[in-house]
Amino acid sequence: MWKTNNQYIGVKMSRVLSVVTSVLICFIVIVADVSAGEVMRREIEPGVLALGKDGRTLGLEVRLPQGSGAERILSKYLVEPKTWKTYEGRLNSFVPFDGLKPEYKRKVLLTVYPNDVIDERGWTHTATFKGETLWSLSHWATGSGANHKYVQSVNGNKISGTLLRGQMIRIPLRYLTPIMKQPTPKPFIEPTPELVSLTDELTYKNDRGGRVAVYRLKRGENLYSSVVQRFTDYAENADVVKACEEVARLSGIRDVRDIDAGSEILIPIGMLSDQYQPAGSQARVAFDETLKEAERLKRATVAKRDLNGVVVILDPGHGGKDHGAAHSGSHLYEDEINYDITMRIVELLRSETDAKVYLTMKDRSSGEGISDRHRFTHDADEELLTNPPHPNNVNSKVSANLRWMLANNIYDRERKAGVPSQNIVFTSVHTDSIFNASHRGAMIYIPGAQHRRAEEKRRDSVYSKYAEGRTHNTFASTASERRTDEALSRNFANVVLDELGKHRIKRYTGGSAIRSKIQKTRTYAFVPAVLRNTKVPTKILIETANLQNSTDRQRLADPWWRQEFAKAYVAALKRHYKADGGTTVALAD
Repeated sequence: MWKTNNQYIGVKMSRVLSVVTSVLICFIVIVADVSAGEVMRREIEPGVLALGKDGRTLGLEVRLPQGSGAERILSKYLVEPKTWKTYEGRLNSFVPFDGLKPEYKRKVLLTVYPNDVIDERGWTHTATFKGETLWSLSHWATGSGANHKYVQSVNGNKISGTLLRGQMIRIPLRYLTPIMKQPTPKPFIEPTPELVSLTDELTYKNDRGGRVAVYRLKRGENLYSSVVQRFTDYAENADVVKACEEVARLSGIRDVRDIDAGSEILIPIGMLSDQYQPAGSQARVAFDETLKEAERLKRATVAKRDLNGVVVILDPGHGGKDHGAAHSGSHLYEDEINYDITMRIVELLRSETDAKVYLTMKDRSSGEGISDRHRFTHDADEELLTNPPHPNNVNSKVSANLRWMLANNIYDRERKAGVPSQNIVFTSVHTDSIFNASHRGAMIYIPGAQHRRAEEKRRDSVYSKYAEGRTHNTFASTASERRTDEALSRNFANVVLDELGKHRIKRYTGGSAIRSKIQKTRTYAFVPAVLRNTKVPTKILIETANLQNSTDRQRLADPWWRQEFAKAYVAALKRHYKADGGTTVALAD
């Protein structure tokens, strides 16, 4: 097979190279300064290519017939039809951007940059070439390169004149030329599992191993991502692998790398996420009731102008002795990333809204400043803002428990001050590193009502050193309160995911992007402590991206991306409290 493919590729490539070489020779004669570098050509009409080079040269490459006919063809594209004679006698003619009619300027831009989107907020551009400049982008989209200073300012002055590949820039609608203001078609977005009816691809039966769900594997699918990741709540890579092995044994599969399409895959009921349990089962009934409660509470939400009266408790994950996940080769550390994204959220909330903001942790060396670093140096000077401050030097469990005690202390203070419980939000910010490297995108955990205890106490001496550990070391809730918590949190999580999509932040698509528990074994699952024992009804834990995935690492390392994540979160808060109207159409990353 490999030899045959090589032979086939060799023949084809020789023909392609011959054609490409002849085209490039013609092109070099026509435009000398586009003779080298990074070039992209995409056909927009037969014989007509949109061409971009190095993010600085843009235009149309038109193949002309020999003899007459050049005027007829070129007049369709030229803003000054009389200039067609400039290209007479050439086989391939390059028409620069400024020589094109407005409608073809737009076509060229959107063809060379197919990921760009125009909506009611303006033009969102994704840098594709190495070395793109703000000046060129502003010249093409706004009609004047001098507008680059305004574009730079509205993007927070966090960008330089030369863009990095993958960096995203927003050009407000007011600066765009008329032809560039027309919105691009809304892309089809596959709905997240939370927004659609539950899958009908599972059937259920009794097997020798007990009650199981049955799934028919499709062509190109595998056990890891298409079955276990999709239908269960396993999170750690090692746990997913073990679950795959159990599913393979139960299904009679000898080689997981060689499974025929249509094979019957048997999944133990105990492995399934609540939403995939059989209809009528206790877990499924409870899940359906939570969805109904979520709809009721969504309608009951009271609008809060400028988030006035809303309290936001932000918890940057890890810190101190525990740096969380890390990728040493890229100099990326979870606690540093979490903290920077959180500080960006704080800055936006304080500058754009009237929300009251609390932090659970502070970095002593950087304070509440944000960082434009692409690479981080790990330090251990983050401390929890308990009384007295906890230096995060014991272990992660102590830190996690002190966080919910601190959050509950804040919650009780605000409730006594008259703030309604639904106006208080708790968010813990994390960076994922638990699935394998193929997994990408943001995921949100919410407190699954069925997986929380009615009461939990922490009376260890380590907690008694802190005021919060003495006064808030016990958490108790009713079944009704736990169901309300899950419903409110699910509503907020859905809005956050939607806003992340609008800001072109990748969301997890291998299964449900909202999870109500973390599965460890078929019989043991848990809710993270900061969600399980926090009194705040609306509470989520965000996994921003996967540090194991190379593309996600590039995003996490980019200060612009971290700012966009923060913007998306603040936009979600505004929408959740109806403080800002907005479309629900999401974009892909």
